Amino acid sequence: MTTLLTTLKHLPTRILIIILPFLLMGMVEFLERGTYEELHKWVMSHPLSMVLAYFVVGTLYLFLIAVSARIQLSFWLLCVILLPLGAISGSKLKAIGAPYYPWDLFFNNQIMTYKAFLYGYLNIRIIGTLIVFVVVSALLFFLLNLNKRLRIQLTWIERTIYAVIAIVMATSLYMDKPIPFMNVYGIYTVPWDQTITYDENGYLFSSVQMLGFLNVAKPDGYSKKAVTSILDQIPEPKTASGKKPNIIVMLGESFMDPTVMKNITFSRDPIPNLHQLQKTFTSGLMLSPQFGGSTANVEFEVLSGNSMRFFGKSPDKILPYIQYMNHGVDSLASIATRQGYTATSINPFFSYFFDSRKVYKHFGFSRFISSEFFPNDFEGPNYADRAVVKKIIEETEKSSGPDFVFANTMENHHPFKPGKFAQNTIEVTGDISSESKGILETYAQGISGTDKALQSLVDYYTKKGEPTIILFFGDHFPFFEEDYKVYRDAKYVLPNDPDLYTKTHYTPFLIWNNFLPADQEQLNLKLSPSFLGPKLLHMAGIQGSYYTDYLYELSQKIPVIPPQDMWDKYGIQNKDLADYMKLQYDNLFGGRYGYEAKGFKNTIIQPGYVLGYGDPIVSKVLRSENKLQVIGSPFYSSCNVYIDGLAFKSNFDGEDSLYVDLSDSDNPRLEDGKPHQVEVRIYDDKKMKIGQSNFYPLP
Repeated sequence: MTTLLTTLKHLPTRILIIILPFLLMGMVEFLERGTYEELHKWVMSHPLSMVLAYFVVGTLYLFLIAVSARIQLSFWLLCVILLPLGAISGSKLKAIGAPYYPWDLFFNNQIMTYKAFLYGYLNIRIIGTLIVFVVVSALLFFLLNLNKRLRIQLTWIERTIYAVIAIVMATSLYMDKPIPFMNVYGIYTVPWDQTITYDENGYLFSSVQMLGFLNVAKPDGYSKKAVTSILDQIPEPKTASGKKPNIIVMLGESFMDPTVMKNITFSRDPIPNLHQLQKTFTSGLMLSPQFGGSTANVEFEVLSGNSMRFFGKSPDKILPYIQYMNHGVDSLASIATRQGYTATSINPFFSYFFDSRKVYKHFGFSRFISSEFFPNDFEGPNYADRAVVKKIIEETEKSSGPDFVFANTMENHHPFKPGKFAQNTIEVTGDISSESKGILETYAQGISGTDKALQSLVDYYTKKGEPTIILFFGDHFPFFEEDYKVYRDAKYVLPNDPDLYTKTHYTPFLIWNNFLPADQEQLNLKLSPSFLGPKLLHMAGIQGSYYTDYLYELSQKIPVIPPQDMWDKYGIQNKDLADYMKLQYDNLFGGRYGYEAKGFKNTIIQPGYVLGYGDPIVSKVLRSENKLQVIGSPFYSSCNVYIDGLAFKSNFDGEDSLYVDLSDSDNPRLEDGKPHQVEVRIYDDKKMKIGQSNFYPLP
């Protein structure tokens, strides 16, 4: 009876232990979102995620209480840790459209760079809400401490119980066992766009989910001395001579050679130009680390020379573009830039996808042209590959010196259901279901567009005569439905197929040029994507880096690096790649001793890096009654007209003008007799402002 009374007497204290984490969770998630409206929207849309976020705070709180035996001190300590993280994440989200990830803090990122974000983020509402939160929390503790009978005293038994609960909860939240929260709640992550993960799952629980990416094992023997020793063994490169050629790298989205499926027939060759070029120019097969998606990982290998094979047992769950590209990483772009090249990346998709805005900057590009800066030229739902070729040519024509251009294509992006294109002109025959037949015909139509685009690129530089070398490669096989359905239907993949991996990961590549003698070309090569860049530089006669020089020599001995569980089959031992692992770790996670020794550690990122073509400029505004013509450059279909900070519907003429009908009922009303300011903004698909013009007075 006495024990029961004692428990009831201290019940308000224990209730406080339950309530306070909920208040703190709400405050952190509010700071991350920045508005009450967004917080309310998340709570209503994802209540289970809110519960998991509460569990995160509650778990940390119980652990601190178990260690310190002080409820009040533990709470304020947790506030000091979590509230700044919520504010920093909210400020980063507002500034550049991405939350504050755990690896931002852990992997070579300086928190001081977020000062500017915070200045533009903090407002009266946020500061006022913080003050109210602190006052309410302090008042609860004050009221509790007024009554001596309610003052908190924790026995070692109770602290032990809290510690056990905290350990079980922490393990479950991080590893999804013994309590499978993610499975039970149906929670999932979106690896190619972690902003969606954070938006749906909440900042707190998403951050716990992402902690696993910080577990990067340091290779045995890694040290500054070890890196220096490896550098000393790399032969000094010969000094490049002669005119530097344009270097163009073109990635074919979901591009493989469907004619390898011998049990079906195409009414005509879907990729005749590539097949013809492969007979004369350096070409072969690339063992892609991906199947059906995650193009960024293939890009990562080709551009940086780093390998996906060294990211532990589950590299398929990792996207280095998102997790690890938080500082300058030497690439083909920065190597070329150091030698007087203009480096441009072209991708006809949203600039935020795969954190591309950040990545191409950290790779050393000078310009990144994303879909927001493309003309309306489509094939099916995506930008046509011919539009990408036009952009490549435009960029090489602009600069007076040599160019390095890396370009993605999107015309052949999944899905491949019939009806994607206006017409499929290639018929598939054979013992295959009608559903698979339709998918293959749509796919063949898509890659035929890529094949034509490649040939038009080759034709242009053949005619121009300017020294140019082009690397074209397919990033990965298309998905083609669950469990390789179409591949199985076409009898390309067999039951329990021992060659499943190689059958579905070797994509074609071609290195075309207009200046090398024919006897230097090599056919039927097999390479890993991380070796394509060193091969390209070697053929171009361009001086690489210590890293590409090392990789080129390694590729002569080990041209293909498969997944680690296949190394024995390929005759590869761990010691064969030990130095490669050390150099990669040094580049991405270590002291970057190699960069420092060669003098370019802090010069990879270009200070003049530009998204698109820079901010638009309004040069003139013409008004005729209720019609408005805003003239300027550079304008795109993604441009929007704003008057006095309010959005107006506008139409782009494809050249230099945006037209606004002020009488349109969907547009705001302008007050007569008041001066008005016109501006043009560019927004991405997530409503993040990526371009801002000057202000121009409305006539």
